[in-house]
Amino acid sequence: MFKSIKLAILILTISFAASGQPSDDPYMFVKDVASATFAKMKQDQKLIESDPQALGKIVEQQLLPHVDHVYAALSVLGTQAKDIPREKLVLYFEEFRIYLLSTYSNALSSYTDQIVEFEPSRPTENKKTVPVKAVIKEAGKPDISITFQVRRNKEGEWKAFDLIAEGISMVQSKRAEFAPIIRQQGIDAVINFMREKSTKPPKNAK
Repeated sequence: MFKSIKLAILILTISFAASGQPSDDPYMFVKDVASATFAKMKQDQKLIESDPQALGKIVEQQLLPHVDHVYAALSVLGTQAKDIPREKLVLYFEEFRIYLLSTYSNALSSYTDQIVEFEPSRPTENKKTVPVKAVIKEAGKPDISITFQVRRNKEGEWKAFDLIAEGISMVQSKRAEFAPIIRQQGIDAVINFMREKSTKPPKNAK
């Protein structure tokens, strides 16, 4: 189960790390940016192999602008957000962004040559949130069905905020993990937890 979710995180990293102008169609957006990023990864492969920090730079420059980390962070908190002071929320948002950067960088280091097939475009009927389904294929392993949750922000841009792999939502799983920590120890404990996780070096670090 963990491996499937990690692979889904990897594909999220690949799929939303695009350059240029994203498509107004959320389905085409997911598909188009994947191709652009595969090309970028191949171009920088030698640099990635020689410098572990290069992964983080690629993710920060090309992935994070396409992820709504604030909305994702609030979704993780759920109703607990209203009880957290504004200044603590700001700190939590920034630490959550860094936590995602570290998580995606580590997932990206596991990339080999998986194939991703995306569902075709369909009418969105002016929806603000759209699930985009995909299937991850890898030789010798069962297919993995995943769903990307993308959201149109106030600027009209599509951004990712969650993914569901084998029925498990990243947002919901993090909410289940963080909620008891917040209740028992407060938001500072969650911030420190993410900070500790984010300081771990990439798996391919020398």
